[in-house]
Amino acid sequence: MAIEARDRRARIGFGIANLAVATFAVIGVFRLLPARWWVVDTGAVVVGLLLGSSGLALLAKAPIAEPLTRAASAVVLVIGLALFTALVTTAGWIGGVYGQVGMSGAIIFGLVSALVLPYIVVLPAVELAWIGPRPMAAPAKPAAVPETDAAMEDGAEEAALESRSRSREHESSTSAVKPKSASNEKKGRR
Repeated sequence: MAIEARDRRARIGFGIANLAVATFAVIGVFRLLPARWWVVDTGAVVVGLLLGSSGLALLAKAPIAEPLTRAASAVVLVIGLALFTALVTTAGWIGGVYGQVGMSGAIIFGLVSALVLPYIVVLPAVELAWIGPRPMAAPAKPAAVPETDAAMEDGAEEAALESRSRSREHESSTSAVKPKSASNEKKGRR
């Protein structure tokens, strides 16, 4: 089903949500984080561009909205799962290694991961479920086989059968011609 034929409210809601998440991801990384790190900056740019363009395409009912939203949601879901896993793992490591001193850092990482989860993991997963699987392409029609090819195939099959029967006759005639002598058997036993 095309994106235009889907529920209008859901399309507009997902478009606005994509634009909002894209804006907050870019502002959150480039205005609120005190230090620059290329991994975080690249992730924010990718999320911002993909979700922003997907949101605009959904709101404009563009023909590219469905494949763009599917690709954007899949990429952002992978980035979000990687980020969530890294945050939770880091929170556990800080809390375990530094004990009571590291608990405040672990709490901050836990809160950030709780903020990331609904917007960069759940939203793309729900969008992928809303869009559904890609439409299957129509099966290709088999090419017509010309009559000459069919006649050649029949002739080839007959020739193969004839060749097999000749080889069987040859095998049976050669086994009947070679009688085993007693002297040959005695030589083989030694």
